[in-house]
Amino acid sequence: MRARLQAVETLLALALGWLLVFVLPFRVLAKLLGHAGPSENSQGQGASSTHLGIARGLGWRIERLAPRFPGRATCLVRAVAGWLLLRRRGISSVVRFGVRRHEGVLEAHAWIRVGETTVLGGEEAQTFAPIADLGGWAGAGGRWRR
Repeated sequence: MRARLQAVETLLALALGWLLVFVLPFRVLAKLLGHAGPSENSQGQGASSTHLGIARGLGWRIERLAPRFPGRATCLVRAVAGWLLLRRRGISSVVRFGVRRHEGVLEAHAWIRVGETTVLGGEEAQTFAPIADLGGWAGAGGRWRR
């Protein structure tokens, strides 16, 4: 029963992520996520091993269920869904955006980082140059960083 509830929660997060990415203007999504300063995610804000375990588990669930999602679960939809699930658990994370040029075409990718660790979308992330981080939610205090 618990696995089914977790699957439903993940699919609902993917649906909300899809709505935020494909229906609302990007500025609404950016405002929801908040701005993470350029070094905010890398100044020793190490995540606890418990938070990393939870985050990796959520990332694994999203990657496993995204192909079953009826909408287009792009990397950005997956990252937003992951950020929402992490936020719900009080775990601070950022959505990192990156770009690369591949065979003359500019490509973009989004992934999730908790502290110094990439927990979702990391397989491809290494080949992209980071350009922006969003998601400066402070975590347990529930305050937004600006």
